[in-house]
Amino acid sequence: MRLPGGYAQIVDPDGAAREFDTFTCAHCNRITHVPARVRAEDIGGLCKQCMGLVCPACVGKPCVPFLKRLEQMEAKARFRTEICG
Repeated sequence: MRLPGGYAQIVDPDGAAREFDTFTCAHCNRITHVPARVRAEDIGGLCKQCMGLVCPACVGKPCVPFLKRLEQMEAKARFRTEICG
């Protein structure tokens, strides 16, 4: 991957280590491992609305970035607190 968001190293019980570049999905915040020499379409894709990388589970779904989802949850919690006291 040209600009990975992170790096993961998985060590098996027998001592073998596997290394991956990673990225965090802009829609669900899931960390996705990127195997070497894989096309972007095979590991998810790029959301054209928020221009963020998305995991295979979020491809084709409406664009709701994770930060916007958090803001909605916080607003809902504030509203409930105001109503219920």
